[in-house]
Amino acid sequence: MHGSSHGVKVLLPVGFDDVVNALRNYKHASNVYFTVLGTSPRVAVFIGGKFFFRTLGFITVVTVVIDNGSYTEVKIVTHTNEFAFRGGDFGASKSYAFRVLKAITKGLGVSPSNVLSIDYMDSSKSTLLG
Repeated sequence: MHGSSHGVKVLLPVGFDDVVNALRNYKHASNVYFTVLGTSPRVAVFIGGKFFFRTLGFITVVTVVIDNGSYTEVKIVTHTNEFAFRGGDFGASKSYAFRVLKAITKGLGVSPSNVLSIDYMDSSKSTLLG
């Protein structure tokens, strides 16, 4: 058994660098780790964490940013420790994923398109995020 998880995938009509900078400026998306890989297309990986009273523990977020030229693809996965609260996370994983997304979109003044939101994310649903 593992804790609750949530996945979100969106397309943003802004450049890769703008999205990367927005995530770097939101500490709960990048307070653990951040890197831009030397690949083509460009890819950035962020790991963050935040304490949630709803779960009585920390939730981890991993965000992957992919440069697709005229738009930027963003994938966000949050995960609650299974021992944080046995009754589930009361929507905290989903809330955290959308807080990270809002930190990007609000800061850049854009709206996401092709929003895919996956409840109870696990490895069997990975292909849905691509």
